[in-house]
Amino acid sequence: MNKQVRKSLKIAGLTLAIIMVLAITAITIATNFVFTSDKLTPVVLKTANKTLNAELKIKSVELTFFSTFPQFGLKIENGSLVSKAFNDKHFCKTDSLLSFEECVLTVNPIAYLKDNKIIVNRLILEKLSIYAFRDKDGKANWDIMKAETDSTAEDTVSSNFNSEIEVQKLELKSANIIFDDRNTDIYSRMEDTDMKLGLSLTKKISKMDLELSNKNILFWQQGELLVNRVSTALKTNISVNSSTLEWKLQKSLLTINGIELGLDGNLKRDTVNKTIDVNLNYGLYAPSVETVFGMIPKAYIKDKKISAKGEVMVQGCVKGIYGKDNLPAFTLKIKIKDASAKYVGQPYGIDNFTADFDAYVDLMRKKPSYANLKIFHFKGANTEIIADGKIEDILGDPIINFNTHSTVDLDALAKTFPLQDSVTIHGKLDADLKLKCRLSSIKKQDIGRIRLSGKLVLTKLELKDTAKDFCFTGNSTFIFSGDKTLQAKFDIQNIVLHSRFAASEIERLVATVSSTNPQDTTRIVNLKFNIDASKLRASVGDSIQIFSAHTKVNGALSPSTKNAAKPMIELSLRADSLFMRMNDTKMAMNVAGIKLQAYKERDSLWIPNGIVGFDRLRFSTSEFALPIHMKKTAVTVEQKKITLKNASVSIGHSNLTASGNVIGLYRAITKKEILTAKLMITSDFIDCNQLINALSFPEDSTEIRTDTINTALKLFVIPANIDFEMQTNLKKVVFNKMTIENVHGEINILNQAVHLKELSMRALDSDMKAVMVYKAASPKGGYTGFDIKIRDINIAKLIKFIPELDTIVPMLRSFKGHVLFDITADARLDSAMNIRIPTLRSALHIKGDSLVLMDGETFAEISKMLLF
Repeated sequence: MNKQVRKSLKIAGLTLAIIMVLAITAITIATNFVFTSDKLTPVVLKTANKTLNAELKIKSVELTFFSTFPQFGLKIENGSLVSKAFNDKHFCKTDSLLSFEECVLTVNPIAYLKDNKIIVNRLILEKLSIYAFRDKDGKANWDIMKAETDSTAEDTVSSNFNSEIEVQKLELKSANIIFDDRNTDIYSRMEDTDMKLGLSLTKKISKMDLELSNKNILFWQQGELLVNRVSTALKTNISVNSSTLEWKLQKSLLTINGIELGLDGNLKRDTVNKTIDVNLNYGLYAPSVETVFGMIPKAYIKDKKISAKGEVMVQGCVKGIYGKDNLPAFTLKIKIKDASAKYVGQPYGIDNFTADFDAYVDLMRKKPSYANLKIFHFKGANTEIIADGKIEDILGDPIINFNTHSTVDLDALAKTFPLQDSVTIHGKLDADLKLKCRLSSIKKQDIGRIRLSGKLVLTKLELKDTAKDFCFTGNSTFIFSGDKTLQAKFDIQNIVLHSRFAASEIERLVATVSSTNPQDTTRIVNLKFNIDASKLRASVGDSIQIFSAHTKVNGALSPSTKNAAKPMIELSLRADSLFMRMNDTKMAMNVAGIKLQAYKERDSLWIPNGIVGFDRLRFSTSEFALPIHMKKTAVTVEQKKITLKNASVSIGHSNLTASGNVIGLYRAITKKEILTAKLMITSDFIDCNQLINALSFPEDSTEIRTDTINTALKLFVIPANIDFEMQTNLKKVVFNKMTIENVHGEINILNQAVHLKELSMRALDSDMKAVMVYKAASPKGGYTGFDIKIRDINIAKLIKFIPELDTIVPMLRSFKGHVLFDITADARLDSAMNIRIPTLRSALHIKGDSLVLMDGETFAEISKMLLF
């Protein structure tokens, strides 16, 4: 290469470098100084709000190049679009069409100028929320394009627009999509949805490639939850005929909770009636026996090679009109004929597996919906299961029919499938059952209308999954008889259930159930039951625990006196011992008896009435350090109200007898709602020092002193959910070092405050009357106010009672005798219950006659001044 060529290359390289530097510099200046976010954002908002019948709000719009190289793009942050289809000014939830955290858009303007083609290189939306709403008249909140008459000619897109549109990549990340159609009474929600879309729109045939996945789908129709906890994925190619408005799905794969289905068919729009004619067919992708067994969750079965034969068919369709007052119908058919299979390395196999199932669901309820299991036959591994069943009128009041005759050897069955190492199955199951009932009977707790005959025997049953922390073991026998009534006997032995959410254990339970012949379909059927249980334990999470040593229950289910179509339960229970715990609250009863009547108000709300009695009761809570003991007592329960009659309670050294009403105890413990009480309290002895220390140190019983109030006393906070009104008659009360007798008056506890109203008492050999308020919403500070009137009190005892008087009235110590003493004061308290002196406001009045003037220090100073 000669010098001239090298020189030319250097010049060309240098020129190219300079051009690139200039281009980068120009782009940097354009993106950072010319087309800045502050300039672009108002332009985009103005243009969008002129074009759309909606209000667009965005945080910022910026021009991008380096992050979207090699194309220029727009990056929009924190946007929301509120539809004006229903309202112009006063917006509500149904107008909130969409919102997103970030949107990135890149387009190819050269293609439009050169080939009359709009190319969107990339459109990405992150954390998108869509709320698509249509009212009862069919009007939708997504109809936001302004008509030509609503905008000027300059703002209106020409009706002669004929460009082709190509979207190379449209992507949604972590989107939540809600479709609320009041016109067809459908509500659906797709949670955590990801979507990738490629789109090509032409004058004749348009095409779309779609990949969609979500973690959960909810589907409600006419107030009934039909689909939940269903994850789906869809891959499909769609072609659209612009002239016929027909959409065709090709090479589609639909995955539902891991089950792969092939999908094809077409959808055709009717723009006049605003409906869609749906005709979609689906079927099991790659139908084979191996595919069927591959549907067993891998959490329980290892992915192991299987040899199988037989015929499998799974198919269905979605067909009908979707639009105003119209929904398509669904069908499903499953047939497995003479299938057999054996996992490699397993000692047992499946000799024969046959199933025939079909279902039809018409959401418009023009035809009855049903699910029909014509035959289910499984044979192999010392196991044979024969069953059939049918559910009629699925969307109305389903009629359930089920029959089975089965013998299951779980030990052998466990050796048929390659179970995961965490899964263990043992035992034997024998079932010969016939069932017929309506779902409404179960929902209404009308158990007596269930027709059940045959028996179910579980022998040495054990189901374990250590990975999910689940275990169930036990032996049980269930015998059912009666053609027109429900007659049953249960014998349950050594039942143990343990899971992450709940656990229960029953050493032995024997029960009998019998119902009368139901003649009137409008009334709940009468049913009686008897239960004898030994060592029953139950728990829900770490918050609730129940234990009973030996329990006998006699009960009945009958029509409510208020509404014969709703059930009423009468229950008589006797337990040798009963223990319950809710969070940190514990209650134990010895020889407990319950006689209860409860009627159903609505759904799961039952209103109880009855009596709870016990020989002894112990109650403790983390908010109070001392346990509460009650002697033999009968408590009346009436709806939310508990009535006490001479209930004897011991709290540490204190004792009291309570009569009156307590309302809302259960909801106060479980949901921290208001606990209301109106009580008459009598007592022989109350130790206030111990009780106050128990409130101040609720989790440290070592701090509970009884001789005096703890010197390290903290401000005690009255629980916010207490509303008590109490009339008192207390013979003896100890407070600090003072003994108070014959206390009468009213005490109210409300809004974290204690109010003592006109309390009369005798203390310091004097009669007193007091009004006092104490309030503390937090341990950091509180408030107190009081008005005390004392009649005929010895001055020396008065100063001992209120030592601060020696500072306020220094010469008071020089007098001897009895005085009348009145004091009114209020002040703020610190965390140690000391008065904050700057906040103290008080007035006192001391009156006495026939007093003796003592020769003390103060008197000596006065006598010098007066020349005594």
